Amino acid sequence: MNKRTPVRAIAIAAALGIAATWFVRSRAGDGDDTAGVERDASPGLLVDRVWVDSKPEKYTDYTHAMLVLSHAPIGIFQKASAYQATTEMFEYKQREARIGIHFPQTGKKRETRFRIRECNDLPPFDLCLELGDNPWGGPRRYFGLSDPDQERAQLGAVRARLEQAMTAEGARSSR
Repeated sequence: MNKRTPVRAIAIAAALGIAATWFVRSRAGDGDDTAGVERDASPGLLVDRVWVDSKPEKYTDYTHAMLVLSHAPIGIFQKASAYQATTEMFEYKQREARIGIHFPQTGKKRETRFRIRECNDLPPFDLCLELGDNPWGGPRRYFGLSDPDQERAQLGAVRARLEQAMTAEGARSSR
């Protein structure tokens, strides 16, 4: 274990704590939600946005998050509460509404279909990502924000920490 590992863990935990606080506070204002709009969106919306599976009600509730970058064929899955986080980086290839994923740590490779549609199932999120199966073993449904400014305002700290974790993992694997 190198000296930066505890610092990285603290940074990730802090970002997740911020996200959990936002989710718990925003949950109090949620009203009656109706079924989402059934209009498919572009498969290109998969990349460059934070996808989350839920809004936790308590700090000990786990939330799954995913980020897939367009400028490099990498992404990250994360399962975290305000107090604990597990992450795994992956490499990917996207072809329309299919994504092939390779996990360098284990060598595991999977391919799955996905669908992105406009929805209002979990406000303020307005996009739903549905995976044929989750190659990481997490949920098959995630929520995202179509407006980059709104995502930056609401989930910017989470995105920064996910990108930081990917950078750290990439540096470690290139040694």
